[in-house]
Parts: sequence; C-alpha cells; structure tokens
Amino acid sequence: MKYLNAFSLWLGFLVVAIICGLIRETFLIPRLGPLAGRAVGTLLVAAIIFWLIYAYLAKLTEASQASLLKLGLFWTIATIMFEFLFGHYAMGHPWQSIWADYNVFQGRLWPLVLIVTLLGPLFARKLRG
Repeated sequence: MKYLNAFSLWLGFLVVAIICGLIRETFLIPRLGPLAGRAVGTLLVAAIIFWLIYAYLAKLTEASQASLLKLGLFWTIATIMFEFLFGHYAMGHPWQSIWADYNVFQGRLWPLVLIVTLLGPLFARKLRG
C-alpha cells in the first residue's frame, strides 16, 4: 500500500472538513440551530469521506483486511493529531473546546467521522464485494 497516496487522500479529507465547516457555520447553523446544524454538517463530512474512501479502494483491489484496517487507523490518528495540534496551537482553540466535539452526550457527532475514517476502508471493501 502506498502511504503517500493515502496521505494525499487524507489531505483531501481535510479540505472536505474545512469546506463542510464553512457550510455548517454559514448556512446550516443559522437555519437549523447549533445542534441540528452541527449534526447535519458532521453527517455531510462523514458521507463525503466515505465516498472518497470507496472511490480510493477501486485502486486497492489486492489489499488485505489487515492493511485496510491499518490504513483507516493511519487516517484516524492523523485526523486526531491534526485536530488537537493544529486546532490548539495554530488556531488557538482551548483544549476544552476541542474535547467538546467528542462529547456525544451533548449531541456532538464528530466521533462518527472518526469511526467512518477508521472503519471506512473495511466497509467500502465489503460494499465493493
């Protein structure tokens, strides 16, 4: 498996997340409210990331389940590291604010994106047959 290609796709995930964040803040939250706007935005990110993973797997026809899980783990760790390190040190978000996105008991669905990123390669392979 070529991790440079996988990293390039992960950069695409970041672009998707940033664009969807802009859509969420500009259109969804003002129209749906904070809770519903965040939920719809998160579902949008998760769906697009899964679609990208599904398309990417067309190239990985010989990848084993273990290598697909490693790929998902690579993307998930990169995502978490980016969110915490970039979010805190570059964007100045307090740690509590970053952790708040992981609190599903307050209606935050961000962990769903991480689950899709982690298990997406395995689920996409199953869908591809």
